[in-house]
Amino acid sequence: MFARKFLLISGACCVVIGLVACSSDPSNDTPRTIVVPTDASTIQEAVDNSKEGDLILIEPGTYSEAVSVKTDNIVIRGVDRNEVVVDGQHKFANGFTVTSNGVVIENLTVHSFQQNAVLFTGIVANAYDKAGEDDRVVDGYRVSYVTTYNNGLYGVYAIAARNGIIEHSYASGHPDSGFYVGQCRPCNVVLTDLIAENNAIGYYGTNASGNVWVVNSIYRNNRLGIAPNSQDAEFLAPQEDTIVAGNVVDNNDNPNAPEIPEGFFGSGIAIGGGTKNIVAKNLVRGHVGAGIILLPMNKYLPIGNTISENTLSDNAIDLAYQTDTPNAYQNCFEKNTYSTSIPSDIDTVMTCSGTASLAGAIQIALPPAPDGPNYKGVVKPGPQPNMAFPRTALASPMTTEPTYPTLASIRVPNVS
Repeated sequence: MFARKFLLISGACCVVIGLVACSSDPSNDTPRTIVVPTDASTIQEAVDNSKEGDLILIEPGTYSEAVSVKTDNIVIRGVDRNEVVVDGQHKFANGFTVTSNGVVIENLTVHSFQQNAVLFTGIVANAYDKAGEDDRVVDGYRVSYVTTYNNGLYGVYAIAARNGIIEHSYASGHPDSGFYVGQCRPCNVVLTDLIAENNAIGYYGTNASGNVWVVNSIYRNNRLGIAPNSQDAEFLAPQEDTIVAGNVVDNNDNPNAPEIPEGFFGSGIAIGGGTKNIVAKNLVRGHVGAGIILLPMNKYLPIGNTISENTLSDNAIDLAYQTDTPNAYQNCFEKNTYSTSIPSDIDTVMTCSGTASLAGAIQIALPPAPDGPNYKGVVKPGPQPNMAFPRTALASPMTTEPTYPTLASIRVPNVS
């Protein structure tokens, strides 16, 4: 099992900043800029006073508060990613809890919360099993240029949320995953230009199905790199239709990253009972377990996954397929650059151009998960890049489905 899942259930400014106008009349339809702490003393006060289209602009400082966002289509932005800090002091549950549509959080740092740094959730009280499809979702969200570290569960956590972008962001020191998308069908989400390191898992995607793109990012020095998966701890199983492509997946066997209860350890990309996923054009290296592995998870089998054009090296096993039967279940491997595999010569044995015939069940011995440190003690990350022109850039709520990359445009990373 990869992991035990946790169920979570002043007057406006009077200046024009860039092209975003402000108004002293809250009923005015013109989007406003509300400056914290000038126009509102806290981020929560600014959110409570906001209306659709507003920009909440946060000046440098440390803000010890938990922010609940219920207003649609607002943008919450720090003027400096490294100097606007939301600190939970390990006494608040979540940094930002967003239950409204179209909200953007960008250019700031969130750390030391008991659960999550940034949470988008369409789950409402007593309706956990009804969330994640149809209209029972948060519809539209974006996280850009956000640093999260040393929170008690996840960095960025999107559950029962659709039409999202998670980009240009960093996560470390989480005893669950740095970035998470789950219980959504379709999810319609792009995760790109991310760095996840020193987490139990870099990216985790339980029952995240439909237009999930995990691309062009770095997952390094976690206990496990990337893991789309199916399980019954959340609804909408089985997971399907994630594209994992163009990532650097490096040395995800770090015993000094915080551990997750019952955690999987030591592999780069693990598809646990996931279906119809594409894992392509990734650079995967330096793992004491498998570079890329397909395996059952509880009652769910990996079915119809395509593993192609990846470059793998310095893994105990580069490519692996674990099964209790001789059936390949339409999983296939092709055009990968690798040295070792189970079964041997996996690109030929489980080719995508024919029907695989396995000799029998395949069980793979993977390294046990060593004890790890408390998440609170993981070293604070250094400064991260800022967004351009944070004081003057137009506020752009997330009101449409994201633009997806194409697999043809993605290349295997060329890094030393």
